Amino acid sequence: MQRSKGLISDIRVITLLLFVLAALIAIYVYPPPPADAGLNGNLQYGLDLVGGSSLQLKLNGTLVGIDAPEDVNESRVASYLSDALDTEVRPYRTARGEIKYEIRKSVTTEQLADALKGINATIAKKPDGKLDFEEGVTRETRDETRRIIETKLNMLGLASTRVRTAGSNLLVIDLAGIDIKTAESLVGEPGKFEIRIQTNGTGGEIKVGEHLSEIENITEHVVYGSEGIRSVRMVPQRSKSGSWGAPFTLTEKGATALRDAAIKYGALDNPRDHELVMLLDNVVVYSGPLDPNLAEELRNAPVYSLISETGVGDEGLKRARELIIHLKAGALPVNVQVIGSGEVPAYLGMKFKKGALIAGLLALIAVTIVVAARYREKRIILPMFFGLLSEVILILGIVATMNWLTIGMMGILLVVLLIGALLRWWKYPVTDLTVGVAVLLVISVFILSAGKWQLDLPSIAGIIAVIGTGVDQMVIITDEVLSGGRSSSMYHKRISFAYGIIFASAATTIVAMLALAFMALGTLRSLAIVTIIGLMIGIFITRPAYARIIELLV
Repeated sequence: MQRSKGLISDIRVITLLLFVLAALIAIYVYPPPPADAGLNGNLQYGLDLVGGSSLQLKLNGTLVGIDAPEDVNESRVASYLSDALDTEVRPYRTARGEIKYEIRKSVTTEQLADALKGINATIAKKPDGKLDFEEGVTRETRDETRRIIETKLNMLGLASTRVRTAGSNLLVIDLAGIDIKTAESLVGEPGKFEIRIQTNGTGGEIKVGEHLSEIENITEHVVYGSEGIRSVRMVPQRSKSGSWGAPFTLTEKGATALRDAAIKYGALDNPRDHELVMLLDNVVVYSGPLDPNLAEELRNAPVYSLISETGVGDEGLKRARELIIHLKAGALPVNVQVIGSGEVPAYLGMKFKKGALIAGLLALIAVTIVVAARYREKRIILPMFFGLLSEVILILGIVATMNWLTIGMMGILLVVLLIGALLRWWKYPVTDLTVGVAVLLVISVFILSAGKWQLDLPSIAGIIAVIGTGVDQMVIITDEVLSGGRSSSMYHKRISFAYGIIFASAATTIVAMLALAFMALGTLRSLAIVTIIGLMIGIFITRPAYARIIELLV
């Protein structure tokens, strides 16, 4: 009875139980899972477990260094090339401080050399004598393209998608439950951005997220983004009144069409009830009235530069940034080319899913049988089994959560570690704790960049690897406890010795996996991150609890 009370009141055991409870809540309670989710809860599965398509996209662009006369600055070079090559050209500074140019389409050296003759410039050469010319895009352009594609897919309700970067100009997109033909039409073709104007009803009636079919009878078409929007500024603009907005510029056709529609449908006299509506792929992304000053300007002539105001404060800034992405979503910054594709049929994905589940259960049962054969003592076997099971639940809880909840759990763990160090719960050396905190922060960065996780075959492999390493570490702790005896004065020294071995073993694995995660080698990144997460959970949560349980029960 005394042992049970000591077990329940121990902070290490309480910490483990609280984290397991939080993980179960994240999987099955909040956010509320879909009605038909069943045992899956909030877990999202990759295409290799549910079927779907994978596309490899190449971003067409050119990075080049240019030797221009001293009286021709970088802005003039970029402006001249934009007109000569009929595309956007942007100067940027490299890590070495050199000025280079990003041409947002593929060109040959011959085409570029001919264009540069107009300003007496030439393609620069590298120190080895080769031309400073390569296919590719800047990291900013690659990330911008990725964000636009993700926004478009999310607006279409395709939440079970992953967009990964591979190299400087490659994107890999997994679309679970989508066939190849549909996937190519969704990603490989530009989105349809449309501007409409409200003709009937009252202001505020049109809501973001509504479909064109719901508002078609109270709005009229003005212009499509491909022919009406010339450019979009990527930085939100703040007015004198403090309201944030998304600035963009119309073409002559777009400005004329907007003015004609505003006059025809009464938006100049009653802006509040004749809102300007923007849709991406037939879904409303913005609806708001014309600014009174803008309405007065439109009476006299077309207006080319517009700002769609989104509100004040942080919420207004957030909406402005989202609207900028929507405005750009109709036209990606660079053309994309499908250079590879693959498809997993739904029935095969389900087969893989069942196989992965069976493999995970068999791994858990197999190691339990081996441990039972060695110790033949249920007071050791059961705590070890539930320790491993709790690790699996915690990993799945992290996979199921959104970014903010995952980082919140990491923050709680960090607080527990620091308080535990001050109160000497863990008996860890300070250096080990510092390394652990640093690695957790690195993992948090990975989680923030990865978005919502999906369980795929590499993730399952990572969970099985965690089960294997977990058993090794628990065996070390158990052997040290049994060899010294619970009443021995050397007990804490033996536990410290066991932790030393565990930390060294885990550190080598984590370092190897961090290298794999930093390389971002496709789906192998999920294997690395899941393995690291599992090891850290084991070191800082389940191992201390297991050691305490064994100390009290054996």
